[in-house]
Amino acid sequence: MNTLHGLNEKQIEAVTHKDGPLLVIAGPGTGKTKVITHRIEHLIREHNIRPEKILAITFTNKAAEEMQERINTEIGEPHGSSVKACTFHAFCVKVLRKHALKIGLSENFTIFDQELQDEILTESVRELNLNADDYPSWLLRNIISEAKCTLQDPVEAVDNTDIYDPETLENIRNVLENYQHKLDEYDALDFDDLLLKTVELLDVKEVKDAYHKEISYILVDEFHDVNRVQYHLLQLLCAAPVHNLMVVADEDQSIYSWRGSNPEYIDNFRTDFDPRTVELDDHYRCSEKILRAAEEVISRNPERQKQHTLRTHKDAGRDIFHYTFDTPIAEALGIIHVIQNLVTKRSYSYRDIAVFYRTHKLADVLAEQLLRADIKFQRILPTNSFGEGHSKGILAYLRLIQWQLPQDLEQAINFPETCIDDLTWVRLKWLAQRKYIEFMELLRNIEAYAEDVGPLTRRNVRQFWTQLEKLSVEIQGEKTDKIIQKLFDALELSRSPYRAEELEVIEKQPELPNLVTAQDVLYSALNLDEPIQITASHGIDEYCAAHIIHQTLETYLDQYAELRFLPPDENRPPQFDNGVHLLIGDFEELGETGRDARIILIGNPADTARSDVVHLKTEDIRSIAALKLCQRLINRFESPNMADMVVYDLETTGINPKTAEIVEIAAHRLNPIGDEVERYHCLVKPPGGRIPRAATRIHQIDEDTVKDSPGIELVLPEFFGFIQDRILIGHNVSEYDNPILARDLGRYLKMGLSAPHYDTLATARRLFPRQRCSIGALAEKFGIEHDRLHGALEDVRVNREIFKELIKIDAYKREVKSLTELLPLVGLGILAKTEALQREAATRDTLTETDVFLNAAKRFVQTHSADLPERLPLEAAEAAEATAYMEELQDTAVPEFREDIEWRQRRIQFMNAVIHFESVNDEHQLTNFLDYQKLLTNIDELDDKTEQLTLMTLHAAKGTEFPVVIILGMEEGSFPIWKQNITEEEIEEERRLFYVGMTRAQNQLYLSSTVYRTGDRERAASMFVREVPSNYMIKWPKPRRA
Repeated sequence: MNTLHGLNEKQIEAVTHKDGPLLVIAGPGTGKTKVITHRIEHLIREHNIRPEKILAITFTNKAAEEMQERINTEIGEPHGSSVKACTFHAFCVKVLRKHALKIGLSENFTIFDQELQDEILTESVRELNLNADDYPSWLLRNIISEAKCTLQDPVEAVDNTDIYDPETLENIRNVLENYQHKLDEYDALDFDDLLLKTVELLDVKEVKDAYHKEISYILVDEFHDVNRVQYHLLQLLCAAPVHNLMVVADEDQSIYSWRGSNPEYIDNFRTDFDPRTVELDDHYRCSEKILRAAEEVISRNPERQKQHTLRTHKDAGRDIFHYTFDTPIAEALGIIHVIQNLVTKRSYSYRDIAVFYRTHKLADVLAEQLLRADIKFQRILPTNSFGEGHSKGILAYLRLIQWQLPQDLEQAINFPETCIDDLTWVRLKWLAQRKYIEFMELLRNIEAYAEDVGPLTRRNVRQFWTQLEKLSVEIQGEKTDKIIQKLFDALELSRSPYRAEELEVIEKQPELPNLVTAQDVLYSALNLDEPIQITASHGIDEYCAAHIIHQTLETYLDQYAELRFLPPDENRPPQFDNGVHLLIGDFEELGETGRDARIILIGNPADTARSDVVHLKTEDIRSIAALKLCQRLINRFESPNMADMVVYDLETTGINPKTAEIVEIAAHRLNPIGDEVERYHCLVKPPGGRIPRAATRIHQIDEDTVKDSPGIELVLPEFFGFIQDRILIGHNVSEYDNPILARDLGRYLKMGLSAPHYDTLATARRLFPRQRCSIGALAEKFGIEHDRLHGALEDVRVNREIFKELIKIDAYKREVKSLTELLPLVGLGILAKTEALQREAATRDTLTETDVFLNAAKRFVQTHSADLPERLPLEAAEAAEATAYMEELQDTAVPEFREDIEWRQRRIQFMNAVIHFESVNDEHQLTNFLDYQKLLTNIDELDDKTEQLTLMTLHAAKGTEFPVVIILGMEEGSFPIWKQNITEEEIEEERRLFYVGMTRAQNQLYLSSTVYRTGDRERAASMFVREVPSNYMIKWPKPRRA
């Protein structure tokens, strides 16, 4: 095969270069990837270089995979797959996994992505009693990244920032030290560490010599995007004296200065390596007009090393269009009109068209209008698909198995079903603080805290750990695809057997008469340690109901109860002197009881007048009533003691928590059932005494109101003494009240706010996702009467009642989904009492409560393979009947709901992602997969096969090409992006970014701007639009003549 076929003269010159450093200057559309892949092929075929001794480095996984595919196509298997084609980060992970011990790292290190990094940074700030608003995670992350990308220690690099306050500098140093200690504690590396630690590792002579022998040729794509640490890494990898390093670069496409990249490294390469230089001049992508317009724009950058004109191989093409719209909605509708015309009148497909923008926010209106127009599109967001929805829960499970990090615990334990509700989670965190133990340690030893944690929560947590440990053992040594299959099989057991539509049926049912009274009687008997006896009249349903109650008492409450199953010829319960007697079935008479005895009857009473009988009225199926009674009883033991809680509220001078000052503060300390036992209230004079009129209109507090009030520095010690370390409850406390309180505690008392909190707004939004959840709206929803709101005392009182309503709703939702292991008994009871024809008719009609429980019983049996309880004393005929019912539960089809389809689709999608991972990676262990998904970027998942429009930022568009490109947001302030004191160098990079966007378009380029993007400030078209030569562009609407 001719390795030079289809190449132009300059490409051949680059491809046939064998030894020594090589610099290829390659503008957009000049075939640089083709040059790299053909050079690899040429080295292998013509010079007999072993494929595994070649390293090709790109900046995205997608580019690496495409390069690998091209190499495989050109060279064929197995040689093609032996070439190492990967990103800098992927290469570094492999090196570190292999040699980490040589620099004191664990080989089982974990990688912290930006989300986890921000979480650790925020945690570090709070541990030092600093205000998170004063030390935002993005600022700290930028300091860390900038330092590590330039081979500096982040703590030492703090002095090089634009921060001049000595106290702030010292605090940042302390935070960064704390952050690094936490990374060490967790055996974790952030993304920048992957490069930095690899550089450190290659400074070890033994390791460096090994890689010099292992790698003979290095080829780097997009070299203009390297930063200092990446450049140094290449210097260490490249063996002297030959320096077989080829880099492909174009300074006009350097757009990542915020990641430390700089076109100057092209000059550094020239100086340090004295390479042979080849310039690719032939352009194969854009039409003549687009290319020339782009070159005119980029020529405005004065610091360009050389004016580099490309020769296009396409015709002149169409003019560029620039549309000006009044508003973002008009812009979105106009763009949709253009797209529809392209598809219907010019024979383009949706996948031929891409919309670019400077920032993600600019595309929000367009995305909404595309949905309304029913146009399919993919939007390349900042995170990859593994960071969305159910994938996060699956990955949290996998990471918890691999690394046992507390950051993954909440996501894993509440997937696929909520195992611990909001308030219980807060209380458990509070308990861990009070006991001075790690939160994960408390959950691992949950049974040791029976006095503080309810039986249902303890059982759920215990089952989670059991499943996790079992899975950890089962997947040892397995490949990722097998691990994921086993994980999904395990998670299937944790899914609720109820579906959302079915739960709505249960929740709409009227409560069983006397259910609360029956539960109170049982609860009292258990607290007083009174005897409990259960007697069931003859019948499968009655026996199942008795077994449900007995098993609940025994399993959850460790309570013995005497259990009697009456034979067919006996219908009188035994005499009972004291305690509680549960009777299940139809009895001719209830018999005599002692003075202290009480009866709970689930069935039809013989005597309705007796005062010692609580009749739990039900329809025919007693097992359903028994289950509901047990669910309510166990839920009673889950009720929180609210004596450790404080509801509080702040009124302030504004809506921005960073600048708002407190003018009123109020709180209620609660008793065990949530009523007020003590209150705190104080008006506060803000610093300077000024209260804006806009704030006064909200809370009616003006400057005269607080002129004689104490300042917050005097109020805080008193208020902190009131709340102490109790759980804080408030409305929007997460985003507003807590940050303000934490800021002032740090400012005046030099302490942090460590108390766990419960946010009624966050919980309400989860429970009522499509409803208004302001404090006023919730008060109206729950029928809570109130005076004028936005006074701290009244808000506290109202929010206290809202809090109690929310935890009731959460508790009930937990209740109806609990005790699922007892559903097979309920299913038996239903089948025993319901004729087959009636059951079939029910499945064709509206869902009844009985249908719901039967469906749930079938799902549970079919996923858990339940058997008949051994305790049921059934005669031979009845036992055969019950066995047939169990087989029916096992074998009968269950109706499918939306959740079932979505779950199956998620499983398929995740498995497809794993299969793809295994197809592009040599190693298939769990650690390799977790590394892969951490390094996956949004652009790596770009789908160019499906018939859909593509929306992406200009940064993400690097490396793509489309027949039609639309760039929206082309007005001042949006692009170039507005920034105070923007420098000429930053404008030049913005211009390079526009150049990159323009040169993605093969045939047609559209630009759009709005006069009013946000607010009412009129904006001019972007300076970059004005730099496009008028003879290449048509403006619409056309400028009016003077």
